[in-house]
Amino acid sequence: MGRMLGRKERTLTYLGPDTEVLGDFKAKGHVRIDGRVQGLVLVEGELEVGPTGRVEGERVEAKAVHIHGEVKADLVAEKVSLSKTARFTGTLRAQTLDVEAGAVFVGQSVVGEQRVLEAPKEG
Repeated sequence: MGRMLGRKERTLTYLGPDTEVLGDFKAKGHVRIDGRVQGLVLVEGELEVGPTGRVEGERVEAKAVHIHGEVKADLVAEKVSLSKTARFTGTLRAQTLDVEAGAVFVGQSVVGEQRVLEAPKEG
């Protein structure tokens, strides 16, 4: 087996347009969803929801999230980007947020402070 010089191996998990996941979804590395996930989504890396992708659940967490399709959940990430085809519904907490003209955002966002990434304290 050869080594790739100067490159880190990167795990890619891909859910195609005809894939449906009902239940919690956990993965490491880069994840692209072009199908449907209904449940909790936890990604230790980057999550990309393609134009045909749909995620609906209580919470989505990843290092970075790029949305081209639809997400209905509370979302926590360091960086979030919504393309012009994105539809997001929920509460978003992130260090940075990039929204292209044409994206639909229904809900609320808290952006820019490190503490936004911490789970809210229940009391």
